[in-house]
Amino acid sequence: MGLVGPNGAGKSTLIRLLLGYLRPTTGEASIAGLTPRTYAEKHGVGYVSESLAIPPGWTVRGALQAFAALGDLEGNVQEQIEAALRQLGIEGVADRRVSALSKGNLQRLGIAQALLGERTLLILDEPLDGLDPEWIVRLRSILAAWRAADPRRVLLVASHNLDEVERITDQVAVLDGGKLREVVELRGAPGLPMYHLEVNDAGSAALVLELFPAAHAVNATAFQVTIPDLTELNRRVAVLLERGGQ
Repeated sequence: MGLVGPNGAGKSTLIRLLLGYLRPTTGEASIAGLTPRTYAEKHGVGYVSESLAIPPGWTVRGALQAFAALGDLEGNVQEQIEAALRQLGIEGVADRRVSALSKGNLQRLGIAQALLGERTLLILDEPLDGLDPEWIVRLRSILAAWRAADPRRVLLVASHNLDEVERITDQVAVLDGGKLREVVELRGAPGLPMYHLEVNDAGSAALVLELFPAAHAVNATAFQVTIPDLTELNRRVAVLLERGGQ
């Protein structure tokens, strides 16, 4: 599931409630019927914060070893750490201090520690921050593979970028002013407005698939698009036209 909304909408606050870092002033927060802390103890939770805080004197490998110890990982821990380094492409900086990392490598380190172990819930707060286009695409594949490996796994992604949330989640919760405004199925949801787009050539069709990753192709140049926000639809169509689509 994705959490989207403008800055200050309450995305990070909701995540802190689900992690047990904050207590609700009214009501209660629960995950699968358990308190956040109990769920984390029983099932494990991977978390990437919006502002990653890792002691600057630690090395990349040392940081993963410390997180593994905190998470009480089972099996061959060192093997899991080396696999995480390779998966996130940071094996070449494994012995470098955190203080010397680029923003992109630091973000990938944060994602690597969140993926350690057999966790069933992964919570990512602005996970694409600092990543270059190549690694944004690669992260989509990594997260898709993580989810596919176990049907019990749940991914929760907070972002202000609706386009990217569409590419990696099936649902989106829209927050604004600290309130949940809407929960939308992003792929083929019944009752969600559907629009028909037709273009004139293969190049324009490729643009449609880039701008509307959940689009259903009726034929080579015609598509059905479900999108919760008409304003967003118009914005993407304008981008398509600006880029030469017809």
